[in-house]
Amino acid sequence: MEAILAVIRPKQNVQGHDYKAKLYDILLLDHKTVDRQGRPAKYLPTCTLMVEREPRDEILPQVCSMTGGDHVGIKPERALVIPWKDSHRSSLNGFTLFCIPVSHRDKLNASFADKSPLGIAFYPLDQLINTMHSSAPTLVPLTKTFVQHIEQWLKEKHSKQGALDYIFRSRAEFRVKMNVSNPVFLPYNMGLSNNQNKYLQNEYPEEIRSQTNEILAKMMAIEKCTKVAINPLFGSGLVGTGRRRHTYPPVDYPSGTLSRKSSLNSLIDPDRYSLEGRQNYPLHVFASKGDFQKVVDCVTQGQSPTQRDSYGWAPIHCAAYEGNHDIVKYLLLAGCSPNLVNADERTPLHLAANAGHLDVVNILLSHPHIDINVVDKRGQTALDTCNQKRQWEHIQVAKRIEMAMRKPKQIEVRVMDGTKKSLNLVDGANTTVHQLNQQMLREYDMPETPYADIFTIWICSESLELQLKPEHKPLEHMNSWKRKIVGNLTDGDPSTEEPHLKWRRNAKISLIVECEVTHRDAINLLFHEARYNYINAYYPCKEQDILQCASILLYLKYGGTADVSSAKSFLGKQSNLNKLVPMPNLNSRSNWTNKILHSYKEFVKSATGENSIRPQIQFLSICRKLTVYGSAFFTGNLQTSPKPKDSVKCLIAVNDVGIHIINYQTRQMLHTYKYSEISWQIPNEYGVLELTVVRPDTRSGNRHIPRNPLKLITKQAGMINPLMSKLSRMMAYNI
Repeated sequence: MEAILAVIRPKQNVQGHDYKAKLYDILLLDHKTVDRQGRPAKYLPTCTLMVEREPRDEILPQVCSMTGGDHVGIKPERALVIPWKDSHRSSLNGFTLFCIPVSHRDKLNASFADKSPLGIAFYPLDQLINTMHSSAPTLVPLTKTFVQHIEQWLKEKHSKQGALDYIFRSRAEFRVKMNVSNPVFLPYNMGLSNNQNKYLQNEYPEEIRSQTNEILAKMMAIEKCTKVAINPLFGSGLVGTGRRRHTYPPVDYPSGTLSRKSSLNSLIDPDRYSLEGRQNYPLHVFASKGDFQKVVDCVTQGQSPTQRDSYGWAPIHCAAYEGNHDIVKYLLLAGCSPNLVNADERTPLHLAANAGHLDVVNILLSHPHIDINVVDKRGQTALDTCNQKRQWEHIQVAKRIEMAMRKPKQIEVRVMDGTKKSLNLVDGANTTVHQLNQQMLREYDMPETPYADIFTIWICSESLELQLKPEHKPLEHMNSWKRKIVGNLTDGDPSTEEPHLKWRRNAKISLIVECEVTHRDAINLLFHEARYNYINAYYPCKEQDILQCASILLYLKYGGTADVSSAKSFLGKQSNLNKLVPMPNLNSRSNWTNKILHSYKEFVKSATGENSIRPQIQFLSICRKLTVYGSAFFTGNLQTSPKPKDSVKCLIAVNDVGIHIINYQTRQMLHTYKYSEISWQIPNEYGVLELTVVRPDTRSGNRHIPRNPLKLITKQAGMINPLMSKLSRMMAYNI
C-alpha cells in the first residue's frame, strides 16, 4: 500500500479560529520535474506500507529519518488517515493519505535542510493553494489533488468542536511535565535557595516545596533500580485475610549480590540469576555451562538461537557473560545478532566487557555488524562498563574496544562487474542507503543527477533480492535477514541464505530515464547487469536476439581483435557456449556453434576498430527491446486450476511496462501484461496476488473482464503490489 504523508504544522493556538489556509504549514520535497526557470516541482513524501505491519510503526520513523534522524529530526506521535470522499475515483484507490500532525514548535534543522538532497522544507498552505490556480508547475499533478483534499479535511475539523485539540495536542512528555496533578510539577530547583528563584520560593508554601522535593528524590531513586514493585496498600493498616494459593521459591542471586538495589554497583550483572531459573531453557543452560556439543545439538534440533528466557536473556548473553567464546562464535554463525539486547538493553559485548572476557570481546568485535556504541538503560556503552573497573582484564578489554573504535568501520558492496567496494559506515549501524549510495557515486565519479536515481543498494541472497529505500539502514536488514526476512518472504532455508549488498539498477526508474545515461562506468555496470540476467535466462528471448547477444559477448572477449579462428576454437567447447547462450536455450537442437560463428563474422565487419563501450551499448539496445528488461524479479507459484496443488513455480518480473510471468524451470514466458491490460489486488488471503485481465470487447468496444482472475501465490505479494502501483502511475504521468 502506498501511503502519502501530509506532515502538517499549525500556527500557535489554532483552536477556536475559523479555518484559514494560512494557519497551517505543510512539508514538501523537491521533485526532479522542473519548470522553465529550472525550479523543481514539489511533492508530498511517500511511504510503502507492509500489509502485516501497523502503518504508524512505519510512518513515524520515516518522518523522523527524513527530517534529520534521532538527533535533530521531528518526532511525531500520531498518523491519522484522511479518508477519500470521492471513492469513485479509481486513480486514488492505490493511495492512502495520512495526516502526521506536528507541533508549532517543531522546526527543521537548518544545517540538515541545507545539506539534504530531498529539498525538504515547510511551505505555507495558503501559498500552495494560490499557486495551484496558476500555470507555474509548483506541485506535481497528484500532489495538487492531495493538497486540495487536505484543505477540505482541515475545514471539516475546524467545524467540529474539540477535533483540532485531539489532532494537534502536545507531546505526552510535555503534557506530563506541565500537569498540575503531577506531584513533581514544581521546577526541580524549587526548593533550593538561590537569588534567581527567590520569587518562586515565596510563591509556594514551604511544606509544598519540601513535599515536592521529597517526592522528586524518591522518583530519582526509583529510576536507579532495575525493577520496582510498589504495593499500593503498604502502610494502610489493612489486614490480609486470604492465603496465597501458590508458593514461590526465593530468588537465588549469584554470590556477591546482596540485594536487587545493591547489585547496581556489584561486579555481578543484576540480571544474571542462577541456572535453576532457566531449567525450561536448556539452550541457555548449556551456553552458560560451556557445553558446546549440547548447544550444537539444540540448535540442530530446531531451537532458536535468539530465544529469550524469562529475564530477557538470549543464549548468546549467557555464553558471553560466562566467557564461553567458542559458543559465542557458533551462535553468531547460526544467525544471532551481536547487537541483541536483554531486558536491560545490554548487548553480549556489554556482558563480556563487564566480566573481563577478552576472547569473547575479540570475537564480537570481529563481527562485521557489531555496534560498539549501543547504550544500556543506564546510558552506558560497553567501554563505560570497563572503565568503571580497574582490574587487569578490564583494562585489556577497554584497550581492545578503544582500538576498534579508532578503526573506521566499513561494509562491502558488490558491483555487477564482479568487483567489490569497501564503504565507510559513516554513522555506524545507523548508516543509511542514501549515505552508501553517495559514496558509490564518488567511487565512480558520477554526478548525483541523474545517477543517484539510476543506481541504488540491494540486499541479496540465494533466494531473495530486495531493493532498499534511501532511508533504510542496511545493517538492520542484514542482521534480521536469516532470522526474519528470508523466512517470511521465501520458502528457502534461512541458515543457507547469506546476505550481501549489491549496487544495481534501480527497478523504479523508467527505460526512458536509463537511456539518457552517458557515463562510461554507468554503461559498463548496466551492461554487466543485463549480461548476468541474459545468461541466467531471466530475459526470455528469440533465437535472433540470442545470436546477436552471443556475437557481441564473443567480440568483447577478444577485446575487439576480431580473431575469427580463435572464436571458432572457443565455440568448439560446450562449456564456453554456457557463457554465450542461456542454459534453457542450449537444450534445444539448434546448431549454436555454426550459427553464432556466422553471426559473429557479420558483426565483425561492422565493428572492427571500435572500442569496448560501443559493443556494450549495442548489447544494451538489444536487451532493452526485450519485454522483461529492467524488471525486479520475485518468486512464486501460478495457480493453473481451482485445485491448490495445481500450480507452476514461476518467476514474477515487474518493470515499467507491466508484469511478466516466467516458468521457473524452462524460462519460457507464460503470461505478459501491460498495466493498461490488467487490474490487481491482494485479497483477504495471505501471500496471494490476483491479476484480472481486462480486454476490449471487439463488438461493443467496452472493456471485458473475464470471470476467473490469475492467482499468484507468493509470500512477496506485499512487495509486488506497491511496486506495480508506483510503476504504473509513473508510466501514466510520465514521471
